[in-house]
Amino acid sequence: MLKIIQGTMQLTGRLSPKLSANIAMYLSSRPRRYSDSEREKAQQSQAKKITYRGALGTENTAWSWGEGPVVILCHGWEAKAAKMATLAMAIAEQGFQAVAIDATAHGHSEGKVCNFDIMAKDICSLASQFSEIFAIVGHSMGGMMTMRAREFGLKAQCYAILGAPSAPLPIIEIMKNMLKVSPETAELCQDKIANQIGYSWQELLQCKMYTPEDTPLLMIYDTEDDEVPVFHGERIHKTWPAAEMIKINGVGHRKMVWDAEVIESVVEFLQMEKAKKVMVGADLGKRVG
Repeated sequence: MLKIIQGTMQLTGRLSPKLSANIAMYLSSRPRRYSDSEREKAQQSQAKKITYRGALGTENTAWSWGEGPVVILCHGWEAKAAKMATLAMAIAEQGFQAVAIDATAHGHSEGKVCNFDIMAKDICSLASQFSEIFAIVGHSMGGMMTMRAREFGLKAQCYAILGAPSAPLPIIEIMKNMLKVSPETAELCQDKIANQIGYSWQELLQCKMYTPEDTPLLMIYDTEDDEVPVFHGERIHKTWPAAEMIKINGVGHRKMVWDAEVIESVVEFLQMEKAKKVMVGADLGKRVG
């Protein structure tokens, strides 16, 4: 099947790059789903199931562990809440309510189509169910769309991104390497993706989605990550120099969400920010008193 698709993309790319780009965008907007493993089923059985209205009106799902300040966890493309469960449960054990999202057309949520715009709006829709969001932790595309969701009004007291692209370059590389799109088709796809997000492609390359704010940001990248190379994190760090950047080695892009070192770093970051909030609250109380 893949060879047929590649042949189709190469043929349409020569005849009509515009048609080829439309096909590539169609294919890339339909994420593959994967069945839950026994471990994932066991972890989700310990969670409370939450429903929320997706950006396309679908009935979507999220999973909640623990009680306390709310921490939303956002998976990457073609992943799901279950992939974030180990991290979510570790966060919940430290006195937080960890809520992992299944974006539209992912995991247990309804729908067949998803894209950058839909995913960012899904995050906002889930967050709207809570009076306050303490933190948002996003992996890969989930991290990038967390940053995008801020433009829709999403606010948290701190953020953590794990292997998040600085721009949608990985999806273009997939189109080139897997679908075998032509350079002309790839350029058209870049413009279409940029339009989804609301920037020009050049603005995305300049990390416009990562406009810094006073909110603390933790960034974790693997120096040996082939899917989202570490230069993505370095670009973001130049844009947001106050962020804390941690580099790890040899874990891999997909496995970092359940790596012990990564989990420890995220949990410590959240605990530290929680302690700061308590101290600020106590100081304000003394002044008012």
